Amino acid sequence: MRCADPAECLYFLTSRPWGDCTACDGTGWAGEEAPLEIFCGWCDGSGLNEYSPGGITSAQISDRAKERHAEHVARLTALVSPAPLAVAA
Repeated sequence: MRCADPAECLYFLTSRPWGDCTACDGTGWAGEEAPLEIFCGWCDGSGLNEYSPGGITSAQISDRAKERHAEHVARLTALVSPAPLAVAA
């Protein structure tokens, strides 16, 4: 997922449910209907779609989608977490 503001993206990814992209079935790849594209135009290659709260249950989200989501959240968390302060000796 492309993200201009990591903190905003982190909030966005953790404030609503995410599951497999319905256009590419979670693969992230473009289909035959877009022969000049490499990545899915709906999810930009992430394989994830946002769902409305209550619109999807955890049981309906594939394990791979949960893993991809956790990877994005971990990457963004590392970007927005303040660096530890060095202690002078």
